[in-house]
Amino acid sequence: MKDLLLRGLVRAPALRVILVEATDLCRMARMLHGLAPTSAAVFSEALAAGLLLGALQKERTRVNLSLEVDGPLSGLLVDADTEGNIRGRVRRPDIHFPGDPSVGPRASLGGSGTLSVLRDQGKGEFYRGSVEFIPGTLTENLRRYFAASEQVATALDVRVHPTHREALGAVAGIVVQKMPEGSLEALEEVRRRIAAGAFGDALARGAADEALVRAVVGDGLEVLSRQGVSYTCNCNRERAVNAVSALGPDGIRAVLAEERQVVIDCEFCKKRYVVDEPELADIARRLEGGVPGGAKA
Repeated sequence: MKDLLLRGLVRAPALRVILVEATDLCRMARMLHGLAPTSAAVFSEALAAGLLLGALQKERTRVNLSLEVDGPLSGLLVDADTEGNIRGRVRRPDIHFPGDPSVGPRASLGGSGTLSVLRDQGKGEFYRGSVEFIPGTLTENLRRYFAASEQVATALDVRVHPTHREALGAVAGIVVQKMPEGSLEALEEVRRRIAAGAFGDALARGAADEALVRAVVGDGLEVLSRQGVSYTCNCNRERAVNAVSALGPDGIRAVLAEERQVVIDCEFCKKRYVVDEPELADIARRLEGGVPGGAKA
Protein backbone atom coordinates (compact mmCIF):
# COMPACT_ATOMS: atom_id res chain seq x y z
CA MET A 1 0.00 0.00 0.00
CA LYS A 2 1.68 3.16 -1.24
CA ASP A 3 1.36 6.35 0.82
CA LEU A 4 -0.94 8.89 -0.76
CA LEU A 5 -3.31 11.78 -0.22
CA LEU A 6 -6.52 11.47 -2.26
CA ARG A 7 -9.10 14.21 -2.73
CA GLY A 8 -12.47 13.43 -4.23
CA LEU A 9 -16.21 14.07 -4.43
CA VAL A 10 -19.33 11.96 -4.30
CA ARG A 11 -21.55 14.20 -6.38
CA ALA A 12 -25.00 12.67 -5.90
CA PRO A 13 -25.20 13.36 -2.13
CA ALA A 14 -22.58 16.17 -2.51
CA LEU A 15 -19.91 14.88 -0.14
CA ARG A 16 -16.28 15.94 -0.04
CA VAL A 17 -13.79 13.12 0.65
CA ILE A 18 -10.15 13.13 1.69
CA LEU A 19 -8.20 9.90 2.22
CA VAL A 20 -4.67 9.56 3.53
CA GLU A 21 -2.54 6.42 3.57
CA ALA A 22 0.64 7.01 5.56
CA THR A 23 2.11 3.65 6.60
CA ASP A 24 5.64 4.17 5.27
CA LEU A 25 5.72 7.77 6.51
CA CYS A 26 4.76 6.65 10.02
CA ARG A 27 7.31 3.85 10.08
CA MET A 28 10.01 6.32 9.06
CA ALA A 29 8.89 8.74 11.79
CA ARG A 30 9.02 5.89 14.31
CA MET A 31 12.65 5.19 13.41
CA LEU A 32 13.57 8.88 13.36
CA HIS A 33 12.19 9.47 16.86
CA GLY A 34 13.12 6.06 18.29
CA LEU A 35 9.55 5.34 19.39
CA ALA A 36 8.40 2.41 21.50
CA PRO A 37 5.28 0.61 20.17
CA THR A 38 2.56 2.52 22.05
CA SER A 39 4.19 5.91 21.45
CA ALA A 40 4.54 4.97 17.78
CA ALA A 41 0.87 3.99 17.48
CA VAL A 42 -0.43 7.25 18.99
CA PHE A 43 2.04 9.37 17.02
CA SER A 44 1.06 7.60 13.79
CA GLU A 45 -2.60 8.30 14.50
CA ALA A 46 -1.72 11.97 15.02
CA LEU A 47 0.35 12.13 11.82
CA ALA A 48 -2.49 10.70 9.71
CA ALA A 49 -4.98 13.04 11.38
CA GLY A 50 -2.64 16.00 10.81
CA LEU A 51 -2.36 15.20 7.10
CA LEU A 52 -6.16 15.18 6.85
CA LEU A 53 -6.39 18.52 8.65
CA GLY A 54 -3.71 19.96 6.36
CA ALA A 55 -5.63 18.83 3.29
CA LEU A 56 -8.68 20.75 4.55
CA GLN A 57 -6.69 23.99 4.70
CA LYS A 58 -6.64 26.76 2.15
CA GLU A 59 -3.75 26.65 -0.28
CA ARG A 60 -0.24 27.22 1.12
CA THR A 61 -1.17 27.42 4.77
CA ARG A 62 -0.39 25.22 7.75
CA VAL A 63 -2.21 23.59 10.64
CA ASN A 64 -1.03 22.29 14.03
CA LEU A 65 -2.69 19.50 15.99
CA SER A 66 -1.58 19.26 19.61
CA LEU A 67 -2.43 17.15 22.64
CA GLU A 68 -1.71 17.92 26.27
CA VAL A 69 -2.80 14.98 28.43
CA ASP A 70 -2.33 13.61 31.93
CA GLY A 71 -1.39 10.10 30.73
CA PRO A 72 2.16 8.72 30.43
CA LEU A 73 2.54 10.04 26.87
CA SER A 74 2.11 13.60 28.22
CA GLY A 75 1.65 15.29 24.86
CA LEU A 76 2.44 15.59 21.17
CA LEU A 77 2.37 18.05 18.28
CA VAL A 78 2.10 17.61 14.53
CA ASP A 79 2.49 20.38 11.96
CA ALA A 80 1.14 19.89 8.41
CA ASP A 81 0.73 21.89 5.23
CA THR A 82 -1.73 21.62 2.34
CA GLU A 83 0.64 19.65 0.13
CA GLY A 84 0.97 16.46 2.14
CA ASN A 85 4.04 17.46 4.15
CA ILE A 86 4.10 16.92 7.90
CA ARG A 87 6.43 16.84 10.87
CA GLY A 88 5.90 16.30 14.56
CA ARG A 89 7.19 15.42 17.98
CA VAL A 90 6.00 13.28 20.86
CA ARG A 91 6.92 14.17 24.42
CA ARG A 92 7.46 10.61 25.68
CA PRO A 93 8.90 8.34 22.98
CA ASP A 94 9.40 5.40 25.35
CA ILE A 95 5.81 4.41 26.19
CA HIS A 96 4.85 0.78 25.68
CA PHE A 97 1.87 -1.12 27.05
CA PRO A 98 2.25 -4.80 26.13
CA GLY A 99 -0.79 -6.84 25.23
CA ASP A 100 -3.88 -5.73 23.36
CA PRO A 101 -2.72 -2.96 20.94
CA SER A 102 -6.15 -1.30 21.13
CA VAL A 103 -5.78 -0.71 24.88
CA GLY A 104 -2.28 0.77 25.08
CA PRO A 105 -2.93 4.02 23.17
CA ARG A 106 -5.95 4.83 25.33
CA ALA A 107 -4.02 4.11 28.52
CA SER A 108 -1.08 6.23 27.37
CA LEU A 109 -3.30 9.31 26.93
CA GLY A 110 -4.93 9.21 30.34
CA GLY A 111 -8.28 10.70 31.17
CA SER A 112 -8.02 14.48 30.89
CA GLY A 113 -6.27 17.22 28.99
CA THR A 114 -6.76 19.40 25.93
CA LEU A 115 -6.85 18.76 22.19
CA SER A 116 -6.12 21.89 20.13
CA VAL A 117 -6.05 22.71 16.44
CA LEU A 118 -4.29 25.88 15.30
CA ARG A 119 -5.21 26.89 11.76
CA ASP A 120 -3.28 29.35 9.62
CA GLN A 121 -6.00 31.35 7.89
CA GLY A 122 -3.58 33.32 5.73
CA LYS A 123 -2.49 36.97 5.87
CA GLY A 124 -1.01 36.46 9.33
CA GLU A 125 -4.31 35.41 10.90
CA PHE A 126 -4.68 32.26 13.00
CA TYR A 127 -7.60 30.48 14.61
CA ARG A 128 -7.28 28.06 17.54
CA GLY A 129 -10.04 25.66 18.46
CA SER A 130 -9.79 23.42 21.52
CA VAL A 131 -11.82 20.76 23.25
CA GLU A 132 -11.38 19.09 26.58
CA PHE A 133 -9.75 15.68 26.17
CA ILE A 134 -11.82 12.90 27.67
CA PRO A 135 -10.91 9.21 28.03
CA GLY A 136 -10.63 7.62 24.60
CA THR A 137 -8.48 7.79 21.49
CA LEU A 138 -7.09 10.81 19.70
CA THR A 139 -9.54 10.21 16.85
CA GLU A 140 -12.56 10.06 19.15
CA ASN A 141 -11.56 13.39 20.65
CA LEU A 142 -10.85 14.89 17.23
CA ARG A 143 -14.43 14.04 16.24
CA ARG A 144 -15.56 16.04 19.26
CA TYR A 145 -13.40 18.94 18.05
CA PHE A 146 -15.10 18.90 14.63
CA ALA A 147 -18.52 18.81 16.28
CA ALA A 148 -17.69 21.73 18.59
CA SER A 149 -15.39 23.95 16.56
CA GLU A 150 -16.06 23.49 12.85
CA GLN A 151 -19.00 24.78 10.84
CA VAL A 152 -19.08 21.83 8.39
CA ALA A 153 -20.75 18.50 9.20
CA THR A 154 -17.90 15.98 9.24
CA ALA A 155 -17.32 12.23 9.53
CA LEU A 156 -13.81 11.08 10.48
CA ASP A 157 -11.87 7.91 11.06
CA VAL A 158 -8.15 7.24 11.55
CA ARG A 159 -6.84 3.72 12.03
CA VAL A 160 -3.50 2.19 12.95
CA HIS A 161 -3.83 -1.49 12.12
CA PRO A 162 -1.21 -3.80 13.66
CA THR A 163 -0.28 -7.21 12.30
CA HIS A 164 1.47 -10.10 14.04
CA ARG A 165 4.74 -8.92 12.47
CA GLU A 166 4.42 -5.13 12.46
CA ALA A 167 2.84 -2.77 15.00
CA LEU A 168 2.33 -0.24 12.21
CA GLY A 169 0.92 -2.73 9.74
CA ALA A 170 -1.21 -0.09 8.02
CA VAL A 171 -1.98 3.54 8.86
CA ALA A 172 -4.77 5.43 7.13
CA GLY A 173 -7.44 8.04 7.72
CA ILE A 174 -10.50 9.45 6.02
CA VAL A 175 -12.57 12.59 6.40
CA VAL A 176 -15.94 13.10 4.71
CA GLN A 177 -17.72 16.46 4.78
CA LYS A 178 -21.12 17.60 3.64
CA MET A 179 -20.94 20.28 0.98
CA PRO A 180 -23.37 23.24 1.27
CA GLU A 181 -25.89 21.53 -1.00
CA GLY A 182 -25.12 18.07 0.36
CA SER A 183 -27.24 15.48 2.10
CA LEU A 184 -26.99 15.30 5.89
CA GLU A 185 -28.70 11.90 5.72
CA ALA A 186 -25.91 10.61 3.46
CA LEU A 187 -23.29 11.90 5.88
CA GLU A 188 -25.07 10.22 8.79
CA GLU A 189 -24.92 6.94 6.86
CA VAL A 190 -21.16 7.44 6.46
CA ARG A 191 -20.91 7.96 10.22
CA ARG A 192 -22.88 4.78 10.84
CA ARG A 193 -20.56 2.80 8.59
CA ILE A 194 -17.52 4.20 10.35
CA ALA A 195 -19.03 3.40 13.76
CA ALA A 196 -19.68 -0.16 12.58
CA GLY A 197 -15.99 -0.54 11.72
CA ALA A 198 -16.22 -0.36 7.93
CA PHE A 199 -13.03 1.67 7.47
CA GLY A 200 -10.93 -0.31 9.94
CA ASP A 201 -12.19 -3.64 8.57
CA ALA A 202 -11.34 -2.63 5.00
CA LEU A 203 -7.87 -1.55 6.08
CA ALA A 204 -7.36 -4.87 7.89
CA ARG A 205 -8.35 -6.73 4.67
CA GLY A 206 -5.64 -4.88 2.77
CA ALA A 207 -7.91 -2.46 0.91
CA ALA A 208 -6.25 0.68 -0.39
CA ASP A 209 -6.91 3.83 -2.37
CA GLU A 210 -10.46 4.02 -3.78
CA ALA A 211 -11.46 0.70 -2.18
CA LEU A 212 -10.95 2.24 1.25
CA VAL A 213 -13.16 5.17 0.31
CA ARG A 214 -15.90 2.92 -1.10
CA ALA A 215 -16.00 1.00 2.17
CA VAL A 216 -17.21 4.22 3.81
CA VAL A 217 -19.11 6.21 1.16
CA GLY A 218 -20.20 3.51 -1.29
CA ASP A 219 -20.05 4.00 -5.05
CA GLY A 220 -19.87 7.21 -7.03
CA LEU A 221 -16.45 8.54 -6.01
CA GLU A 222 -14.93 11.04 -8.42
CA VAL A 223 -11.20 11.37 -7.75
CA LEU A 224 -10.01 14.95 -8.08
CA SER A 225 -6.35 14.45 -7.24
CA ARG A 226 -3.76 12.06 -5.87
CA GLN A 227 -0.40 13.07 -4.44
CA GLY A 228 2.31 11.72 -2.20
CA VAL A 229 2.85 12.53 1.46
CA SER A 230 6.15 13.17 3.18
CA TYR A 231 7.66 13.61 6.62
CA THR A 232 9.48 16.88 5.99
CA CYS A 233 11.03 19.42 8.34
CA ASN A 234 11.65 23.04 7.36
CA CYS A 235 14.36 23.72 9.93
CA ASN A 236 17.64 25.19 8.65
CA ARG A 237 20.86 26.71 9.89
CA GLU A 238 19.62 30.29 9.46
CA ARG A 239 16.80 29.64 11.93
CA ALA A 240 19.25 28.06 14.35
CA VAL A 241 21.46 31.16 14.18
CA ASN A 242 18.44 33.40 14.70
CA ALA A 243 17.59 31.41 17.82
CA VAL A 244 21.10 31.99 19.12
CA SER A 245 20.83 35.70 18.31
CA ALA A 246 17.77 35.90 20.55
CA LEU A 247 20.13 35.40 23.53
CA GLY A 248 21.48 38.91 22.92
CA PRO A 249 25.15 39.89 23.05
CA ASP A 250 25.44 39.44 26.83
CA GLY A 251 23.83 36.01 26.71
CA ILE A 252 26.10 34.91 23.88
CA ARG A 253 29.23 36.12 25.70
CA ALA A 254 28.08 34.16 28.77
CA VAL A 255 27.88 31.06 26.58
CA LEU A 256 31.33 31.81 25.16
CA ALA A 257 32.75 32.01 28.68
CA GLU A 258 31.20 28.71 29.79
CA GLU A 259 30.41 26.41 26.86
CA ARG A 260 32.24 27.88 23.83
CA GLN A 261 29.50 26.61 21.53
CA VAL A 262 25.73 26.27 21.19
CA VAL A 263 24.22 22.96 20.13
CA ILE A 264 20.63 23.02 18.84
CA ASP A 265 18.79 19.76 18.14
CA CYS A 266 15.60 20.01 16.09
CA GLU A 267 12.78 18.29 17.98
CA PHE A 268 11.01 17.45 14.72
CA CYS A 269 13.75 15.84 12.60
CA LYS A 270 16.66 15.37 15.06
CA LYS A 271 19.03 17.39 12.89
CA ARG A 272 21.83 19.00 14.92
CA TYR A 273 23.16 22.51 14.42
CA VAL A 274 26.41 23.56 16.09
CA VAL A 275 27.30 27.24 16.37
CA ASP A 276 30.94 27.32 17.44
CA GLU A 277 33.08 29.91 19.19
CA PRO A 278 34.18 32.08 16.22
CA GLU A 279 30.64 32.33 14.86
CA LEU A 280 29.22 33.10 18.30
CA ALA A 281 31.74 35.90 18.76
CA ASP A 282 30.88 37.26 15.31
CA ILE A 283 27.14 37.22 16.08
CA ALA A 284 27.71 39.03 19.38
CA ARG A 285 29.79 41.73 17.66
CA ARG A 286 27.15 42.30 14.99
CA LEU A 287 24.38 42.48 17.60
CA GLU A 288 26.38 45.08 19.51
CA GLY A 289 26.78 46.95 16.24
CA GLY A 290 23.01 47.13 15.85
CA VAL A 291 22.60 44.57 13.07
CA PRO A 292 19.08 43.04 13.52
CA GLY A 293 19.25 39.39 14.53
CA GLY A 294 23.00 39.43 14.19
CA ALA A 295 22.57 38.85 10.46
CA LYS A 296 25.55 39.28 8.23
CA ALA A 297 25.56 42.43 6.24
